[in-house]
Amino acid sequence: MTQKAQLLRVIEQDLVDDLRGYEQLAGWMTRLYGWLMARDCPQIDLANQQISALLDAASLRARRRTKVLQALRISGDSCSMGQLFALLAPTRSALLQGTWNRLTERVACCRQLNERNGKLLAMHSDILQQLFSRQYPESLYQPCL
Repeated sequence: MTQKAQLLRVIEQDLVDDLRGYEQLAGWMTRLYGWLMARDCPQIDLANQQISALLDAASLRARRRTKVLQALRISGDSCSMGQLFALLAPTRSALLQGTWNRLTERVACCRQLNERNGKLLAMHSDILQQLFSRQYPESLYQPCL
C-alpha cells in the first residue's frame, strides 16, 4: 500500500470515528439537559467528563486530519474536503462524502444542543441571582453614607 493510500485510509477511518463520536456526544448532551433540569450534580459531572473525553478525541482527529491533508498537499481551507474526495475512486468518494455530510449535520446538531444547555445554565444563573438579591440586598454590605 502506498503512503498516499495509507493517508487516505487514516482520513476515512477518522471520519467514521468522528461520526460515531459526535453521535455519542449528542446522546450525552441530550442526557445532560435532563440532568441540568433535575440539578443532578453527580450525573452532570459524569456527563461533563464523557463530553470532554469525546471532544478531546475529536480534536485529536481533526489535528491529525489537518496534518494528513498537508501531507497530501491539500490546503486546509473550506475546499479541502472536496479536493480530498477528488483523489478517491468514485465509489469510495461517494461513501466518504456521505460520511462527511452526516458528520457536518451531527456537528451542527451538537452545537444546537450545546446552545440549548447553555441557555438553561444561564437561566439557572439568573434565577439564583434574583434569589440572592432578594435575600441579601446590595446595600447589606455597603457602607452607609
